[in-house]
Order: sequence, then structure tokens, then C-alpha cells
Amino acid sequence: MKPDHYDGIEALIIKYLKGELTEEENRLLRDWRQELPENEKLFAELTDDIQLTQEFNVFLDINQEKGSRRLQASIRKKERQPEYLRRLYWSVAASVLFLIGGYWAYRSLTNLNPHEAVVAQVADIAAPSVSNAVLTLANGEKIVLDSVHNGVMAMQGQVHLVKSEDGQIEYNASGTGAGEAPAFNMLENPRGSKIVGITLSDGTKIWLNSESTLRYPTYFSGKERKVQITGEAYLEVAHNAKQPFIVMKENTEVTVLGTRFNINTYEEEPSLKITLLEGKVSVKHDGKSAFLMPGQQAIISRSDGKIDVAGNIDTDDVTAWLNGQFVLDGTRLTSLMNQISRWYNVEVVYTTKITNKAFGGSIDRNVPLSRMLDALRENEVNCRLEGGKVIVGGSEGGQR
Repeated sequence: MKPDHYDGIEALIIKYLKGELTEEENRLLRDWRQELPENEKLFAELTDDIQLTQEFNVFLDINQEKGSRRLQASIRKKERQPEYLRRLYWSVAASVLFLIGGYWAYRSLTNLNPHEAVVAQVADIAAPSVSNAVLTLANGEKIVLDSVHNGVMAMQGQVHLVKSEDGQIEYNASGTGAGEAPAFNMLENPRGSKIVGITLSDGTKIWLNSESTLRYPTYFSGKERKVQITGEAYLEVAHNAKQPFIVMKENTEVTVLGTRFNINTYEEEPSLKITLLEGKVSVKHDGKSAFLMPGQQAIISRSDGKIDVAGNIDTDDVTAWLNGQFVLDGTRLTSLMNQISRWYNVEVVYTTKITNKAFGGSIDRNVPLSRMLDALRENEVNCRLEGGKVIVGGSEGGQR
């Protein structure tokens, strides 16, 4: 897509802000973002939730005329940008102002607080539609996965790094690497990013949830296959009886030969959880150990390091995040809000002391944040989106 042919891009950006992009539209927008660094920078400015909310609040707190002048003044600061980018910025900004104008008209016909209208409709936050994962190579080079085309991304020794058609990463070793020390790479999937998958050189497949990292060698040598994980990951480990696969998280080790399991190590949670779907694993932590069979879960307390093993775990619930679901069954409010915070990349603020009640049911992870908050309010949780933050608590509903 040539930079001077941007027809329709403004519409795609508006649909992105509203969480209404189709897969094909998302591909077109991603291609445009990758065309030039200036395009990606402009996109980031136009989709900054906090910045947009601030502009909307200024618009409402002063009046429509002054608010418009302030937004236009910020646009005039972009005089040095190419002409087509300035036109695009004006086009999208005009559409945003049109939305605001519509809510002013709505306000004149109702008693609805204008801030509530804007927060509920204009400043809604869409579920992640792209991956913002960053791959750091052994030499320190960083690759933003969504900024590169499919195919070979890099070469490290005898290992090809390939981006597949579905956006996943594959490590293909063309030799044994004899006499050559393996290099270490880091895959980081930040908050507000889609799940990212990777196939290691031994065939092991790993999927990372948002706000999770994986550190691993480009190929495995020696008697063990070791990786380090933070956050949450699902692994399908390639079987190799002669070379056990070990997942490390600080002073916790999970050792397997070939199996499928989920590991959740988020720091804000009170415990680490390792859930086995298939095979057999051993879990070690501070000199303590436990063995898991399919359907069991090791729960490691952060407070005392004790390992408890729970049976009859619904593994579909544990791995629901892979299938685009928030499973609420038995989930405590604080844990659920942590998930929402990571997935939508929002700060959660508690204004009152809460009762850490449990929920039931499930909800699609691909819905906008407003729909998620609607579901919480249906469960008597008083919450709202305000200024790019989720506010929990208050005088109505909720934490009783």
C-alpha cells in the first residue's frame, strides 16, 4: 500500500477504536502500519486510550468550541509530518469529534452525565486484536512480531527463525550446532496483547498469555532442555526420554519428558499453579516436591512455599484462555480483575474494601471491555471505566 493511497484507513482506525474490525480489515490495517515507521507512530497516537480520554474530558469540561480548538492545536503541532499523514490525522480526529458532538446532542435530550456517555461509548477499550509480542535475539536486536512479514525473520548460527502464516514463531535447526554454544532468546508478550505461540527447535510448542515471558536457547544441547517462564503459558512438550524438559521460575522447577500442561506464575496471584493435562510431571520448590497425574494441579503457596496437590481439576477451565474465554466458575473477584487488567491493559482501582466473592459462568475474551464490565455489574459488582482505569467499588451494587 503506497503511503499516498490511504483511502479507508481512517475508517479502519475508527473501527479499531470501537472494537469492530473484521479479520480482513485487521490485516489491511496491519499492512498499512508496517508500510512506514511514520504510519505506526501515527497509529499509536490515534489509539492511545488515555490520551483520547483526556482530550474528551477537556472537551466536556470546557465546552465544545474550546475543546475543539485544543484538539486542533495538538494537530497543528504535526506540521512537519508528510501531507498525507496530516490529512489522515485530521480525518480521524474529525470523526472522533463527530462522535463527541453526537453525545452532546444526546445529552441535551437526556439527563445522562456527559462523562458517563463518553466513557461508556467513546472511550471503550477493545479486546486485543493484534500481537504486540517482542522477540529479543542473542545480540540484543528486538523484533516486534506484527511489524515483520511472514517467512525467515533472522538467522542465529544454524537456526532459522521463521514467522508462519498464522503469526506464530518457529525455530528450525539446520544442523546439530556441534562445537557452538546455543544462543538465548527472549519472547515477551506484554499486557493488552493477543496470545502468541512459538515452536522451539525440539518441536515443543508453547503459547504465552498476555504479560508473560519465555527465555530459551535457540537449540537444546546437553542432558537437559531448560526454559524460563514468567506469567502464564501452555506447553506441549516434545517427548525425549534422554533429555528431560525443565521449566524454571525462580526457585520452582517443573520437569517433564513429554506432556501437556499449563503453568500460571503471575506475581500478583497468591500461589503458583501447575495443571497437568497429559503425561506426568514432577514439581520442586524450595526442597519440597510433588508428582502430578493428568487432571491434577500443584498449588504452591507464595506465603509458606507449601505444595498442595488438587485432583479432579477441570482442565478445560484452566486452559480456557487459549480458546478465547474468561471462565468465571470459582474465580475470585481480585483474580478476575487481575485477568481483566492484563488482557485489556487497564489499571484497576479499588475505591472500597471488597468482598472477594466467587463467580460462575464464562464470557468471551474478545468482547470490548464495556461488555465485560456489564457482566460484572450483572453479578452485583459496582464497576465502571473512567479515564482509562477500571474503578471497582462505590455505593451501588457490588461488594456486599
